[in-house]
Amino acid sequence: MEQQEQYDFELLRDLIWEKSGMYFESTKRQFFFRRLTARMNLLGCQQIKDYYRLLRYDRSDAELAELLNLLTTTETYFFRNAPQIRSFEEEIIPALIKQKQAAGQAHLQIWSAGCSSGEEAYTIAMQLLEMYPSLDRWKISIVGTDVNTQVLSKAREGVYTSRSLRDTPDKYIQKYFTRDGEYYRLNDRVKKMVNFRYGNLMEQRDASLFQNVDCIFCRNVLIYFNVDSCKKVINIFYDSLMKGGYLLLGHSESLYRISQIFKLVKLQHSLVYYKE
Repeated sequence: MEQQEQYDFELLRDLIWEKSGMYFESTKRQFFFRRLTARMNLLGCQQIKDYYRLLRYDRSDAELAELLNLLTTTETYFFRNAPQIRSFEEEIIPALIKQKQAAGQAHLQIWSAGCSSGEEAYTIAMQLLEMYPSLDRWKISIVGTDVNTQVLSKAREGVYTSRSLRDTPDKYIQKYFTRDGEYYRLNDRVKKMVNFRYGNLMEQRDASLFQNVDCIFCRNVLIYFNVDSCKKVINIFYDSLMKGGYLLLGHSESLYRISQIFKLVKLQHSLVYYKE
């Protein structure tokens, strides 16, 4: 039984990796099957091989999208990893603005890769509004992408519970949110600064939409990829960034043993990656 279960897990795991680049270690097997069983019951699939065929031959990849919705963890919140957010606000943005002004430019492009339900992208927007009001005259593009279609819908709605706001300074809550019962509605000024769309980091056609990006946030996303997939994603990020651009990973993530293409820079509050 154990051997068959491992075989079934690897069969589906490898197909998901082939189609999406996401890789689930054997330690995630029980979690994987709990989520998978719920989906199979809904579809009336009795055996793993039946679901495998459905996933393999679905040319639209609609079923893959549904499965990824179940398998990807989506818990996040505003102003997550405060030291890094502070570095972005106090060091990265001023450096980028100085660089742009020297080149006679007035635009910024920021990519939240693996944006989940939008808290990260909206945090960036609020920081820019609050700390750099002069950027009103600039063209600001903030784009959030994710493979989970359910969280993208939530991101576009811009309605959150207090749990998502647990690390948010009061001044931001008072200025940019409206209380609606147990929920908090983000105001339209912030929402209009961010665009959300489906995007698979392993698909060149999705990544090719991003050129000359100034800063990429990709936090707590690489944990879903194996080393080969990580290398591919990091190369895509490098090609998408402008010279002098920044890559921000999760506080427990590192490019050690993955890639040396970026320069690791120690800022006052955090470590970030820089494209020379």
